Amino acid sequence: MNGCSRTTSQAGRRDDSGFTLVEILIAIVLVGVLSAVVVVGISSLTNKGAKSACGASLDAAKAGTTVYFANYSRYPQNFTELTTATGTGAATIPPAVTLPSGVIINTVAATAPAAPIGRQLQAGTTWQLTMTVGASTAIVPTFVCTP
Repeated sequence: MNGCSRTTSQAGRRDDSGFTLVEILIAIVLVGVLSAVVVVGISSLTNKGAKSACGASLDAAKAGTTVYFANYSRYPQNFTELTTATGTGAATIPPAVTLPSGVIINTVAATAPAAPIGRQLQAGTTWQLTMTVGASTAIVPTFVCTP
């Protein structure tokens, strides 16, 4: 031997340990593909969450209107009437509905157009809860939730 030859194993292969450049590139590509799949899955979950929160707030507002009517024999004319307690001491009537904290709500008269007001849930994803009151306290208000 002349000192320049490489050591080989019994099968005639090199005794190098470690990964080749091709193996490392394949691993990087696989990690990239898997992370792309996860990001797409998470974004669809946040959209479902916004729709679910919107629907839950809508159902709570409708149920709260029924409770309010049962307590006062009239329908509320804005969200403030619906979400605040009245009376003092033992005569306190709790609010008819409690909406999630941070929700921005919108009350609209029967003849006015709805203004686009909502709660920012994620960049690019908003939802709004709008109450359109009747012309009198005897008319049931309508609610619209737009995810």
